[in-house]
Amino acid sequence: MQPSFARRMASRTLWRQRSFLSTLSRSTTNQNYVCNDCLRKSRRIGARYLHQGVTPTPSIDHRPISHPAAVNSTSIDKHDDALLRSIFDSPDAYKSFSSRTPKPHTGLFQNRFLTTPNGFIIFANSCLKKARRVVDRVSRATSQEDHIRIIKDLDRLSDLLCRVLDLSDFIRNTHPDQNFVIAADQAFQSVYEYMNVLNTTTDLYTSLKSAMFNPVVVGHWDEVSKSVGRTLLADFEKSGINLPDRSKQRFVSLSSDIARLGRDFVNAASTANPYITFKKDQLNGMQPWTINSLSRITNSGIVYLPVRGPVAHHALQTVKDDEVRYKIWKEQQTASKQQINFLENLLKKRAELARLVGRESHSAVTLADKMARSPEAVTTFLHSMLSHTRPLADKELTALRAQKSKLHNIQNPTVYAFEKDFYLHQVVEQEKRLLGDPDISSYFSLGTVMQGLSRLFTNLYGIRLVPRETAPGEIWNDDVRRLDVISDTEGHIAVVYCDLFQRDGKNPNPAHFTVRCSRAIDEEEIIEERLEEGGSDGMATARNQEGVLYQLPTIALICDFSTPPGSSTPLLGFNEVTTLFHEMGHAIHSIIGRTRFHEVAGTRCPTDFAEFPSILMEHFARAPEVLGLFARHYKTDAPLPQGLLQKRVKIGKLMEHSETYQQVLLALLDQELHSEKALDKKFDSTEVYRRLERAYGLLPLKEGEEGGSWQGYFTHLFGYGGLYYSYMLDKAIADKVWKEVFVGDPISRDAGERYKEEVLRWGGE
Repeated sequence: MQPSFARRMASRTLWRQRSFLSTLSRSTTNQNYVCNDCLRKSRRIGARYLHQGVTPTPSIDHRPISHPAAVNSTSIDKHDDALLRSIFDSPDAYKSFSSRTPKPHTGLFQNRFLTTPNGFIIFANSCLKKARRVVDRVSRATSQEDHIRIIKDLDRLSDLLCRVLDLSDFIRNTHPDQNFVIAADQAFQSVYEYMNVLNTTTDLYTSLKSAMFNPVVVGHWDEVSKSVGRTLLADFEKSGINLPDRSKQRFVSLSSDIARLGRDFVNAASTANPYITFKKDQLNGMQPWTINSLSRITNSGIVYLPVRGPVAHHALQTVKDDEVRYKIWKEQQTASKQQINFLENLLKKRAELARLVGRESHSAVTLADKMARSPEAVTTFLHSMLSHTRPLADKELTALRAQKSKLHNIQNPTVYAFEKDFYLHQVVEQEKRLLGDPDISSYFSLGTVMQGLSRLFTNLYGIRLVPRETAPGEIWNDDVRRLDVISDTEGHIAVVYCDLFQRDGKNPNPAHFTVRCSRAIDEEEIIEERLEEGGSDGMATARNQEGVLYQLPTIALICDFSTPPGSSTPLLGFNEVTTLFHEMGHAIHSIIGRTRFHEVAGTRCPTDFAEFPSILMEHFARAPEVLGLFARHYKTDAPLPQGLLQKRVKIGKLMEHSETYQQVLLALLDQELHSEKALDKKFDSTEVYRRLERAYGLLPLKEGEEGGSWQGYFTHLFGYGGLYYSYMLDKAIADKVWKEVFVGDPISRDAGERYKEEVLRWGGE
C-alpha cells in the first residue's frame, strides 16, 4: 500500500502513481511478459539500431488516403501548423526559431526557484512552510466558515506537496546533471517524509469528519466538493488514521521502506550477468556489421554480447545455432539475486502494511476504491480473458510451428519458448516479402506526426499545439521542445514539454509525466502569494472565461525516437506513431481535465480508468481518416497510400492475440505476488512466476528447463502494484467507446465534443 494524502500523483510513466492520501495515498519481446508500451518500444524491427541506411519506400500504385483540411483555419493557425512540423523535423529550423528573441534566464519549467540544484531545497521548504500553515488552519477549524472551506484547504495542501513531489520525481528520473538529480531527490524525500506524517495526523481527519457529518456545512458544497470530501475521508481511513500511536509510527516506517525498496527495485533491474561470450562464428545469421560494431570484441575473436537490449534481441531473431539462442534466452530470464531480494522485501512490506490497516492483502487495499473493487473480481475478469484469448493466440502460433516445420522438414514440431523470436522473425520477413516490404516510416516524420496530433485535436476539441520559445534554464536538454496548448474559446490552457529524441544516457521508456495539475486559485490565495517573499513559483497560469485564475496543467512527454543515418529528420515506425498517440492520450486527459480541484484534475482518477483515454488514442492512430490529416512523405509530400498502410497493419497484427494473452498473464502474476501469500515464511516469487508459466504459458519450456526469474525485471510491480489488469480493462472500455462514438467519422467535432463533455473535462471527478 502506498501512502495517501494528496489523493493521487500521476507521473506517467503513469505507472508511477501514489496517493496524499494515495500521495497523500499511484522490456522487450524476447522476454516472456512485457507491457504493451514496452512491446512497441522494442519492435523497431532491428533496422533502427542495427541496419545502415534507410529502406527505400516501395512503389505502390494505390489510392492515397484523403486529406481533409483542418477546421477553423486562419493565417496564424497555418503559420503555427507549419512551424510545428519544422521544429521537430529540422534541428536548424528549431535553432533558428528558439533564438529569435533573447529571454532572461529562468528556472526549470519557468519555476523561479529552480535555477540551480539548491533551488529544489528552497522550493521544497517554501511549499512545506505554506503546507504547515494550511495544516494548522484545518486542525484548528471550529467555526462553520472554517469547515465550509475545509475541502478547498485540503486540496491546496495536496497541491503544495505534489508541486514538489511530481516535479522532483520527474527531474530525478530525467535530468542529465547529477547535481540536479541529487537535489531533486533530497527535495522529494523531505516532502515525502512530511506527507507520511500527515497520513496519520488525527487532527486533520477529525476536522474533515466533523465537516462531512455537518448537514449545514455539506449544504454549501457542490457535488464535486462532496465527492472529493468522501474520497479524502476514505483515504484517511485506508491509511490507518484510527490506529494506535505505535501502529501509526509503524505505518510511517513501512511506507518509507516501501518507497525506498520500490525505487531500488526499479533502478537496479538487471540480469545476473550483463554479458555472455561467444566466438564470432557461433553467431552465424546475425548481420556482420552488427557483430563488428560491438565494442568489446577481443583480438581472439571472442564477442561479449549484451544479454539485454536490441543487439541481444537481434541475436534471438537471427542466430541459426539453437544452443546459442537458448543461452541468451536463459540469461535473459535470470534476474540477479539482489533484484529478487528487493522485490520480495517490497512485496512483504506491502503485505504487512495491508494487515496493519485491517486488509488481507496489498491488492485488497489498492482495489477498494477502484472500478474493480476486489482481487476476486479482478481474478475472475482475467481468467475470463484467458479463456477467450487462448484459442486465438494458439491459432496465431500455428504460423511459428509451420515455419519450423518448413525450415527443418519435420512434421508437427514443438516450438519452445526460447525459439519464439527466431521463428516469428522468419514469419514477419516472409510476410514482408509477400507484401513488398511495406515500410511506411517515410510518411511519418516526427514533425508530421506532431502536426497530425494538433490537427486531430483541432477537429475534435477546438484546441491546437503552438510552438513556444524557451528561456535559458527552462528545459533540461536542448532537444526539448515546448508547446503551448491553445483553445479556440479559452485561450492558453496547458503547457507540454516534448523530450522525444534519442540520446546517450536517456531512459528509453516512453512516458507521460504530469509535472503539475490544473487547479483553481482563489483571490485569497493570490493575495497570500503576493505577500510571500518573492511571490509565486512563476509557473504558467491563466484566467478562464469566467475570470477564475487557474494554474495550467504542465506536462512532460518522454520518448526515444532515433534519426536515420545520414539524415537530420527523425522518421517513426508505425509502432512508434502509436506510442506517441498513446502518451498524448494521457496528456489530453490532463489538458482538458482542468478541474477546480487538484485532487481530481486530469489523470488523477482511478488507476483502472487512467489508461482508457490513451488506449482510445491508439484507435485514432490507426484510422485512415485521421492519418489523412497528416501522413505524407517527408521528402515528396506525397500522401500515404491506403494499400501500403493496410499491409503494414496486417504485419503488426500477426501476434496481436498472443500479446494480449501475455498481458493477462502479467496481470495474474501481479495479483498473485500482491496477495496474502507474500507474508508466508516460504514465499518465493520465483516459484509463483514459474507456476503460472507452467500452468498458462503459450509455449512450453525446453525439456529439463525449470524456468526463470523474469519477475525481477517486471518493474511495473512497483508503480502498478495490484493494478496491472488496468490495461486490459481499459482496452475493453476503449474498444466499446470507439465503436459507439467514433467509428464512421473519427474526426467529427460532434463526437469529439461528446467525448470531451462526458469524459475528459471531468478529469477524475
